[in-house]
Amino acid sequence: MKTLIDVHSHLGQSTNAAMSANGERLCELAREAGITHSVAFSIEACYGGLDAGNRLAVEEAASQQVLSIMVVAHPNHLESSRRWVEQARANSKIVGIKLHPVLGNYDILSGTVYRLFEEVVVPSGLPVLSHVGNESPNVTIDKYLRLAAAFPQVRFIAAHLGVGLLGLADAAVDAWKANPQENVWFDMGTLRAFYTGAVENLLHVVGPDRVCFGTDSPLYLPAPFTRVLELLPISEEVREKIAWRNALQVIPLLKRRPGVPAE
Repeated sequence: MKTLIDVHSHLGQSTNAAMSANGERLCELAREAGITHSVAFSIEACYGGLDAGNRLAVEEAASQQVLSIMVVAHPNHLESSRRWVEQARANSKIVGIKLHPVLGNYDILSGTVYRLFEEVVVPSGLPVLSHVGNESPNVTIDKYLRLAAAFPQVRFIAAHLGVGLLGLADAAVDAWKANPQENVWFDMGTLRAFYTGAVENLLHVVGPDRVCFGTDSPLYLPAPFTRVLELLPISEEVREKIAWRNALQVIPLLKRRPGVPAE
C-alpha cells in the first residue's frame, strides 16, 4: 500500500517505557509498519492533564512532517478544552478532537459532554475520535451512536472497532443495526482486529466507507495491523478505502499533507 493513514496513535508516557513514545519514536514505529501519516494525541491529556499533555503533543508533532494531532478535550475542563480546540485555527497540525471518557472518568452522555459539544466541538467544525468499548460502561457503542445522533453536524470516529477488547463481539454490529448514523466511522485499533472475521463482520453491516486504519500505537506495535489489512479477504478497492480514503472523509484536514494524497 503506497498510502496508509493511522488515525489512532498516542504521544507521551504510558504505564511503562515500551508503551510510551515521543514524536520521533512514534514516527519510527510508523515507518516500520509502512504507515505514511499518523494522527496522534496525548496520553496524559486523556487523564485530564489537558494543558501539559496537549502542549507536549503540539511540541512533539512540530518537527515531524508525517504526524498530525488531535487535541484532547474534557467536559470537566471546559475552558481549557476551548483554548486548545481554538488553537486549530492557527495551528495546521491540529486536525481533530480526542475524547477518552474512561481515563477521564465521565459519561459520554452526561450533560457536561453535551455542553462541551454545544460550546466547543460544534463551533470548531473538527471531527471527534473517542475511546469506545464494551468494557467501558460510560462509553459503549450504543451510547456513542446516541451522541452522534444528537450532533449530526459532527463527524465521529468510534475507536477499537466500537467494541474494545472484552464483551460481546457483535455489540457494534447490533448497535449499528438498531441506530445507524451517517456521521460515524470506526477504527481498527484493537487486538480484536486480529480475530478472524471481526473486521469483515463490521464491514458487512456498516459498509466499506466507514472503517479506518488505526493501531493504538505505541500501546500496540503497529506493524501487525498493517499485515492484518494486507491479508483481509476484501477487494483492493475496499482495502484502499480502509488504508486512507475513509480517513480523508472523516478528517478532511489531512488532505495533501506529507504522505497523504489529495484524494
